[in-house]
Amino acid sequence: MSLFGRRARGIDVTPGDIFRKAGTYGGDWVVERVFDYPDIPRHVRLVERQGARAMTVAASMLFDPECFSPVGYGAEE
Repeated sequence: MSLFGRRARGIDVTPGDIFRKAGTYGGDWVVERVFDYPDIPRHVRLVERQGARAMTVAASMLFDPECFSPVGYGAEE
C-alpha cells in the first residue's frame, strides 16, 4: 500500500508503522499497539525506536505534520 493511500484514509495505522516526531526531542517512534474504544478517538502506543521511552497519543496526531511525519510502514519493510 502506498504512503499516500494510507494518508488519504486518515488514521489507518497498524503496529509496526514508524513515525518521526517533530521538534528538538524528535526521533523515530514505532506503533506498538492501537486502542479502539467506543467513547474516545483511536489512540496508539508508541515506543521509541532507539530508546526506552514510550507514549500514548491520539492516532490523528500521527498525521499532523507539526507533530509527526510518516517514515515507514511495518508491513512494507
